[in-house]
Amino acid sequence: MKKPAAVQLPMESRAETAVPTPRQVIPDGCNLGVVLRVLLGVNLALLLVALAGGAAQNHVIDLFLAAAGAVEAVTLMSLVVWCLLRRALPPLKLSAQRAIAWAVPAAVTGLLLGLFPALREQGGELIVLSYVLVAFGAGAAIQHYMELRARAFSPAVAEARYQALQSRIRPHFFFNSLNAALAVVREDPARAERMLESIAELFRAVMGDVRKLVPLSQEIDLCKKYVEIEQTRLGDRLKIDWQLGPTHPRARVPQLLLQPIIENAVRYGAEKIAGECEITVRIRQHGFNLEVFVSNPIAREPIQREGNQIGLNNIRGRLALIYDLEARLEVRVRQRRFELSMTIPVENKT
Repeated sequence: MKKPAAVQLPMESRAETAVPTPRQVIPDGCNLGVVLRVLLGVNLALLLVALAGGAAQNHVIDLFLAAAGAVEAVTLMSLVVWCLLRRALPPLKLSAQRAIAWAVPAAVTGLLLGLFPALREQGGELIVLSYVLVAFGAGAAIQHYMELRARAFSPAVAEARYQALQSRIRPHFFFNSLNAALAVVREDPARAERMLESIAELFRAVMGDVRKLVPLSQEIDLCKKYVEIEQTRLGDRLKIDWQLGPTHPRARVPQLLLQPIIENAVRYGAEKIAGECEITVRIRQHGFNLEVFVSNPIAREPIQREGNQIGLNNIRGRLALIYDLEARLEVRVRQRRFELSMTIPVENKT
């Protein structure tokens, strides 16, 4: 019997499967990580040019400072234009996006030269043209680097990282929830039934895609269900002070981002303290940032914090994959309380 021939994918398809192309290849000039990387790269390139053109050390500094003002002005304006185009342009072919991104620095350079006639008079038309061409080449280099970096963090690569991070959430979450239900199933069946319904909602979220952005109100409701489960297990000594400030009605956050933070507060607060444990959860919006603050008391005796650090490292990893440098997570111990502060950009797209 003749064996069926193996299906051969074109080279482009295989490459695209291994390293998918991002849907948007215009650099995100609104992202802090992109801004810092571009500015650092441009200034480093400018310094190398100054080193090559300066005959002595003092000339190098003079050349660098003389060119830095104009070059950084072009860079910052290009980043702003890239930011606006990335959000305003309708879906375009990748080739069109690349061409637009490359042309932005050249257009900005031409605009600045048009606004300052003295620059044209000093260099002449040939020098002006060379400036525009250099800016075009720089734009192409920056766009290509950012596209390659986006490919490196493409869904195919990020999927494995998310699964590894998510697997660190599930075990503790499952065991704590099931133990809480088992603790009351015989004494109060009705209460246990309500707990199991809440656990089902929580499990549905845990088994879902942790990359998904969900409404902030939905994530807070999920956290409250988790707290209800733990209050059933720990009794009245677990108290939560919810301080929820006004936020954008369509504010969205990564699914299951807040729950592990509150779980850490319960696990290393209420579970380790014999008396009453009050956990403070404050969520508010400042401008385009969402601020989350969680504070819980800690036991007087030293406790193992390895599990806590794993949970925090998991959260930091997710924030880095989703928000790059725009998110911040800080922890500290003050007055026998463990405090966590997290800042993330507000996502309000439907």
